[in-house]
Amino acid sequence: MPCCVSPLISLPHTFLVYFVDSLHVWICLDCFFICWVPQYGCRQCKQRQEQKEPAVAALAAKKKEEDNVAAEALKQQQVVAATATAAAAAKQTAEVESAHGKTLEDQVELSEKQGPVTETLDGKTLDGKTSSNVTALGVLSEDELNAAWTAALESFGRPLNSSRVNVVGQGRVGKTAFVRALTNQIFVDTESTMGVSQSLLEVDKVALDAHGDTAWSTVTDGSTAMSAQEALARRAAELCALKLSVNVSVPAASTSIVEMLSGETYEQRQHRAAEEEGAQEITAHTCNDMKKMNTAGSGAETEFVVKKVAAKEGVAKKMDMELVRSKVGKAEALRLSLWDFGGQDKFYVLHHLYLNRYCVYVVMFNMEWLLPGAPEYDECLAYLYFWLCSIWMHAVDLKDGTLAPILLVGSHKDKVWRPEDHEAISKLLDDRFQCHSVWSQVMRFKEAQVKAGRGTLWFFPVDNTIGHKDPVIVKVQQGILERVGNEKYVKLEVPFTWLSALEVLQKETASCLHIDRVLEICAESSMGGLQIALRDEVGMMLNFFNEMGLLMYHNSKGLSHLVVLNPAKFLVEPASCVICQHDIHENEALLAARTEQPGMYKLLRRGILERGILDVLWREYADSQKELELLLTLYQLIVPIVDEEGGHRFLVPALLPGKPAIDADNETPARLVAYFVFGPADMMKNLRSKSQGYVSVEDIKREGFLPIGLFPSMLGKIVEECQCVHGMSINDMQMTIGCISAAFGRHTFTLQEVRESNVMQLIIRVDTPLLVVERMLALMQVAVAKMMPSLHFVLAVDQDGGICKDGLVPTFKGHLVL
Repeated sequence: MPCCVSPLISLPHTFLVYFVDSLHVWICLDCFFICWVPQYGCRQCKQRQEQKEPAVAALAAKKKEEDNVAAEALKQQQVVAATATAAAAAKQTAEVESAHGKTLEDQVELSEKQGPVTETLDGKTLDGKTSSNVTALGVLSEDELNAAWTAALESFGRPLNSSRVNVVGQGRVGKTAFVRALTNQIFVDTESTMGVSQSLLEVDKVALDAHGDTAWSTVTDGSTAMSAQEALARRAAELCALKLSVNVSVPAASTSIVEMLSGETYEQRQHRAAEEEGAQEITAHTCNDMKKMNTAGSGAETEFVVKKVAAKEGVAKKMDMELVRSKVGKAEALRLSLWDFGGQDKFYVLHHLYLNRYCVYVVMFNMEWLLPGAPEYDECLAYLYFWLCSIWMHAVDLKDGTLAPILLVGSHKDKVWRPEDHEAISKLLDDRFQCHSVWSQVMRFKEAQVKAGRGTLWFFPVDNTIGHKDPVIVKVQQGILERVGNEKYVKLEVPFTWLSALEVLQKETASCLHIDRVLEICAESSMGGLQIALRDEVGMMLNFFNEMGLLMYHNSKGLSHLVVLNPAKFLVEPASCVICQHDIHENEALLAARTEQPGMYKLLRRGILERGILDVLWREYADSQKELELLLTLYQLIVPIVDEEGGHRFLVPALLPGKPAIDADNETPARLVAYFVFGPADMMKNLRSKSQGYVSVEDIKREGFLPIGLFPSMLGKIVEECQCVHGMSINDMQMTIGCISAAFGRHTFTLQEVRESNVMQLIIRVDTPLLVVERMLALMQVAVAKMMPSLHFVLAVDQDGGICKDGLVPTFKGHLVL
């Protein structure tokens, strides 16, 4: 039997010692080999180790060879990437050299002669001897960082890397709670949203993980886009990353937004400018020599001739080296502007101001309302159809036919939690909308929990009450980032000078500025040096930022002088105070206005707004009330009443009373009836091709599209025409929320909205309908162009030619002749 375990630490193996006939027997516990005198360890183990060593050595050599091959391949890839980046930088440098007459090498040499940058934007002092002061990365010196900064200054710009998320849907479906869930806020049972609620987000694409905490955080510095300083720092960091071979994604070269909007490359613009008669090169280095031209006549807009300024002077005079260091090797965050749209019908007249191609749409619905037997079933489907059609109308790129990304989100998963219910709702949506033109563009939830395990749904079911703890919320975030990352406009390079001007504009305390002040800011930001006149370049910048939702600008008569810096504050909030659903909304302005009961009664019951009530509602906007009235009048949200009271009253079409159709009480017999049929171009084409000009009423009900809010806009146009052209008093018109009876001179008519049939019915009460028909077509064209330019419409009559026998309007059925 064993007596002990060998304590001889010097031996390479552990042995068990036996006493056999007064002899020690050593048994190796590694291989159980018997050793009589294990002076140098176990011979068996030693032999095995000697046999293994050649194989291990061969394996190590093979692995080393593979590592060398991989390292060489990586090096070649980095060389290729660096070559491509250098080529792009060379092109950009050539542009700058042409514009400024100084090469990149000259700039770097000048920078070296002048010495290092010794002060940053935050006031920190740097070591004067940059050659020995190595960065925290341990590789790049401050001289190298300075050179990268100089090279970044000479480049054109960077992608804005920004987009907008529009959260839309029927009222009270949980849009605001969903927005709070996206931003990592706890669930709160909020009040109904008035107009549009906006918040800005920073989305870190790297940290987004479906199984962990994402990094969507609210921006609190008031900025809505990347600053020029940060953009330059990121460009310099990209150059540093290439030098360090840091594994970070560098944005590929992309089309300039200036090239896209102007239709010309820099070389083409330069060539055109050289051929223009009397073209002169402007070579001054400051903006202090601006000249005012074309100022003849009072109120004439000022034209500026701006002398070119190097981007290094106009965009950023000081390098924030710490900012550059912080960006090296770090993935760039995506800036999202998140918009929560009010769901009440009265706000739909505002939505066309903010629906466009440059955003992502999240269409929300309450899953409870799509369960069998739910009283809201038909209404919920109707609203979903409305929003899909609205996106179809507003969010299509007319040049390439692409559509903005769409996600459907179903709320109240805490109540509708069964996977089989989710499958049934998904099938219902697919059956109802599979023939719709936008349906193929709707993003599907491919990792959904279904009855059989994992499957695909046409929507994302979420539980807002637990907020970010719901993993589907994370999937929605991933879906948004995935779609935004594929959008062209996110990758378009925006000039540093534009970002610099936008940064200054965002610091303005006023909600709006005069265009002359904006031109001054843009001139001081070095704009006007892209072979484009300053005013033209500023116009392109304002139009682009308007589409991106960063500001509001209308290049139209009476408004081209106004640049709205905060659209939500300047327009949406004051408009919402007027057209909100007053029985569910309340704020201090409305409470103050209710003290004037007679005027408030007219506003609520008749849609008439007294000037005194408007002054109270807009007390906070007194300095801009004139421009506000002009904007709201432009969009037919309010209509000035021309009468004996001197135009101190307004009609608010969205607040007219909802009464039965006026026609039942009208004593004038009907002579002719016609119908306005609406829809997208391809839908109208399909309707025509089905029966060679004849279309069934059922097809119109199923495939037509009458936008909510179009009738109030048309009503405003009619009131304006009747007052200003035909001298008709507002008191002689009969109006409800969906109907108006008026006259063009002696030609009386009634126009009413038939929402369930997707048409507007025009009843003409004279024997000569031509004047009414012509004017109605013209007014409808204007109303549609302002609200939804992509919408098409035709005027149709029934198979009997629209004749009203015995003065009675025939039933809307059968077929119409387009």
